Amino acid sequence: MNARTLRSLLLAAMAVAIGACSGGTGGTGAVSYGAITGFGSVFVNGVEFNTSGTTITMDGTSATQSALRIGMVVTVSGSISGATGTASRIKVDGAVKGYIESVTDANHIVVMGQTVLIDNQTSLENFTAPRAAGDFVSVHGHVTGNGVIAAGFIEKKSAPVPFAVKGFVQSHSTATQTFQIGTLTVNYSGAIIGDMPNPVGNAWNGLLVEVKGNTCATSPVCGTLTATKVEPSGLTVTEAMEAEVEGFVTDFTSSSSFKIGTQAVVTNGATVFEGGLASDIALGVKLEVEGVLSAGVLTARKISFRDNIRFEANVDTLGTDSLTLAGLPGITVTANSLTKFKGAGGLVAFAGLASGNHLRIRGRVTSGTPPVTVVATEIERLSVTTNDRVSLQGPVGSAVDPNVTILGVTVDTTGIIDADFRDVNDSPIGRTAFFAAAAPNVLVKARGTLVGASVTWDQIELED
Repeated sequence: MNARTLRSLLLAAMAVAIGACSGGTGGTGAVSYGAITGFGSVFVNGVEFNTSGTTITMDGTSATQSALRIGMVVTVSGSISGATGTASRIKVDGAVKGYIESVTDANHIVVMGQTVLIDNQTSLENFTAPRAAGDFVSVHGHVTGNGVIAAGFIEKKSAPVPFAVKGFVQSHSTATQTFQIGTLTVNYSGAIIGDMPNPVGNAWNGLLVEVKGNTCATSPVCGTLTATKVEPSGLTVTEAMEAEVEGFVTDFTSSSSFKIGTQAVVTNGATVFEGGLASDIALGVKLEVEGVLSAGVLTARKISFRDNIRFEANVDTLGTDSLTLAGLPGITVTANSLTKFKGAGGLVAFAGLASGNHLRIRGRVTSGTPPVTVVATEIERLSVTTNDRVSLQGPVGSAVDPNVTILGVTVDTTGIIDADFRDVNDSPIGRTAFFAAAAPNVLVKARGTLVGASVTWDQIELED
């Protein structure tokens, strides 16, 4: 029996002992919040949940498993044992439902005042190009910031009502009984708000809510939504022996205190980091957090990074919203509205970059078959001038001594001495042990020096 299985059994026994219950703001043996990644049963956050006898709700009504789709964000209540679990309840957490107000480009649309980001990991149903203003769509995904949604699943619908939107409350006014979500104004004067906190003052500002309504000011641009119901969204339980939450960092105080959506997360000396370091946590970074939920705060036992691609190199070619890197052929880096810019010269946007700038980039792969496309979550300019240092972190495609392929880039390790083949603790392990461990999809980092148009690699290491 592995450690996680034993821990889960103990936690489940504790949950029974204290009479834990699920739903509302009470407790539960286990709760998992994230996107559906597969079926057979239902896979969420790496756990396969048995759905025999599971109660499924979507849009507040009963649904069957056949209505679920990959990319839908759900809250699963039940139990977990190792990599399997049993779901007693699955609640689908939609993001926005309404008319497309505008189409910015192939990867950006505006729906009900919310900017919706579409990439190669977004599942589409009845929603192929061309996409046009006036199309009615249902979008599922994670809210990543005020008025921004990273879409996991989009479906074109024919029925125009009811409208729905999920996001962070801004500019709340009890005098006018209105607030903003993105550029959408919500009037809740006649809405059911019984599950919300007392609205006195601006008490709702910053809360993640779901709003439903039947009337918009105009079409396709809604302008003002007359709400029929306003309720809290996201993970609403406050106690769970075993909790798993996936999403984007939306509020950052420090690497030991931040929020995913509106879920408060804290770390401590026992927290294990997978695919990154504590210092890599920042606004807009996608994480999966496992731990214990108590009094509404998730104490992280393990944090897994979903944006674990890293580069350091000079800009080779530069487009309006994409670039390539010297010494890393076949990789294109793109930016979107979530990309954070910082560094030398006061970099604040993609337009501030220039050929030859030396960058450090963090991101995730959206097209893994060469040529590889990576959407950047952070672009840091280390210098406005060139630098000959190059680093590349990503999953192994193939590894046959002396070559390792990472994101389509061949790293020739011929010139690397034994002492510079490192393990996950940065300890020397030698060439033979490294290649024995460097299986496909294992995360590795290579460092080298740019010489002309190619790189002479001088160190390579396994990453956790």
